[in-house]
Amino acid sequence: DDFPETFSFEFGKGFEPRVDVYNDTGAVRVVVELPGLQKDAVSLSYADGILTISGSKPVPQHPEGVAVLRSERSFGEFKREIELPKDVDATGISAAMSDGLLTITLGRKPSAQDREIKINIG
Repeated sequence: DDFPETFSFEFGKGFEPRVDVYNDTGAVRVVVELPGLQKDAVSLSYADGILTISGSKPVPQHPEGVAVLRSERSFGEFKREIELPKDVDATGISAAMSDGLLTITLGRKPSAQDREIKINIG
């Protein structure tokens, strides 16, 4: 019962990439570990406060006659849905992938308390 939903003892049945979410004053950053994947193997979407990261990591093909002595890496389909703060600005989302790390940056909407409103005295 302690294993994540996507955990499987069956080879090639999927995996769950590790994710870090950082919240600072100007943006929310999501960093996803995707070693061995190219950016075209990953899909991103954002709707109703949920960032969805999905894709597929193919099982490596070995020449005939090669026996796998040990296999600890994970392969298969993956999908992560991450709930984000309500003040994320959907118009300012960017993503970059480098060295097996996907970094998604989401801007923040200015909060009502952050804006100063001048009030004229009549």
